Amino acid sequence: MQLEPSLLRLESGDLIRRLHETDPAFLFKQSLVQDTVRESLLHHERKRLHRLVGQALEELYPERRVELASLLCQHFSAGGDDDKALEYAALAGDAAARINANTEAVAHYTRAIRVAEQPGRPGALVQELYLKRGRALELGNDFAAALENYDALTELAFRRNDRHMELAALMAKGTIRSIPTTAYDMDLASVLNDNALDLARQLGDKSAEATILWNRMLMESRVGTSFYTALAYGEEALRIARENNLTERIAYLLNDISPLLVFKGQAELGERYNLEARDMWIEFQNLPMLTSNLGYAVMIHLAAGKYDLAIQESQQALRISREIDNKWNEAFSQAWVGEAYLERGDIAAAERVMLEAIALGKEYFPPTLVMTRSDLARLYTELGFPERGAQLANQALEVASAKFLAIRSVAIGALADASLEMGILEPVRKMLPEKIELTDFIGNPLFGIDVARSKIRLQLFDHDYQGALTETSKLLEFLFKNSIRQMQPNLLLLRARALSSLDRVPEAADDLYLALDIAQAMAAQWTLWQIFAALSRLEARRGNLELAADFRAHTQTLIASIAERTPEEYRARLRARAAREL
Repeated sequence: MQLEPSLLRLESGDLIRRLHETDPAFLFKQSLVQDTVRESLLHHERKRLHRLVGQALEELYPERRVELASLLCQHFSAGGDDDKALEYAALAGDAAARINANTEAVAHYTRAIRVAEQPGRPGALVQELYLKRGRALELGNDFAAALENYDALTELAFRRNDRHMELAALMAKGTIRSIPTTAYDMDLASVLNDNALDLARQLGDKSAEATILWNRMLMESRVGTSFYTALAYGEEALRIARENNLTERIAYLLNDISPLLVFKGQAELGERYNLEARDMWIEFQNLPMLTSNLGYAVMIHLAAGKYDLAIQESQQALRISREIDNKWNEAFSQAWVGEAYLERGDIAAAERVMLEAIALGKEYFPPTLVMTRSDLARLYTELGFPERGAQLANQALEVASAKFLAIRSVAIGALADASLEMGILEPVRKMLPEKIELTDFIGNPLFGIDVARSKIRLQLFDHDYQGALTETSKLLEFLFKNSIRQMQPNLLLLRARALSSLDRVPEAADDLYLALDIAQAMAAQWTLWQIFAALSRLEARRGNLELAADFRAHTQTLIASIAERTPEEYRARLRARAAREL
């Protein structure tokens, strides 16, 4: 390639130098010279040279187009070649998005949109760029800016009378409003999703219909009203996606249906769906969705009592989330796993991950301000600090009442437990339902079971042993039917207390030994020490003093192990509680 006369003159005048002997690239020796030379060129000459540079880079490095996309965009933009500038701005945005450089992706897509909005360019291209910019803003945790982006797309759709573009904007806004972010709004989500579904069906757009049903599933399940309504939406969306070979939508649906199947008694199918979606996210190199998938795996493993796996998946999700600076998933990966650390007897780790999730909650993933804060409240109560537990539970209840009404029961359960521990009964009686209906935990099991357990504890405190027996039996029937193992030993403990108090000691013993088998299989050390203590009391009552002593020794050994992994400020009360149980 022959050098431009201008370059030859600059090189001979010792104003520029080659980067490499074989590489036709140069550097100015001084920035002042560079500015002077640039300004001395006529405007049309500068444009011509920029185009030539862009063309030269394309010709010399065809295999590096993606790598050089940002630079190529600059040259073609300065050279007045809008088509090339648009092509490389979009390519640079895609390249940045692939490595989760979301700020850079937004900047590139914005540059591309400016060109793409010019008259005569296809609406589908403009729509695609807006959606990509919106997704980059979401992944950068700027949901307000993402909504503004989709509002701008809506306005553009109205100006162009483009109903497909209008639908795309409605769906994108519906997704943001349906998931538990700082922009979550169930009422708005419902309106957006309903309007979008009507429009999708008018247009005969099956891909859009599957997406909107997915939105509805998210709205109903994540902090919504009914797991089973959500599951019906998800299964219908998955049917449509499979019939129409919508590969990416299938991945999203498998991913987000998987935890719901656990509460339908299909835990193995849920785990299979989760792993199938994971393989797809790895194939697509979609790290944000991979971390979301691992977060759902934590929930699935917790319900199955697979605590080591829950911790393992959480740690992997946390590592990836921090690598890509995704704060939403960083909080999500730690939102529930504290329960696994607690059952492993690692109180320090349980407290640490809960506090980290709560700290991220306000700005990125608000459900931790209710769910995780309630878990931490229960932890403090069980360690012998009910006042601290009540304070946190009240904070959780305040957030739930303001934003997440469907999960108020979780905070109410935590507050009731702390109040009972402090002997404050009247407020507990007012806050808990008079009767627990089966639908309270079937309609929304993840949230309803907590308040059901608290109601049972109140019944035991009030010596309503028959009532407690009835309620625990209903709840255990649901847990066993649906293979939700995590809560089984704790509920069996409560039912054994009711049976023992009714002088039905052999049945109480059956429940305790069943609880022991399940807890040992799960290596649930926190629940195990309580089962050992209960068995020690029961066997002493039956006159089996040697066996009672063995169980007492097991309790003390476990408490000693747990105390070693408990912050020093909590150890004395932990040991005092264990002594009372024995």
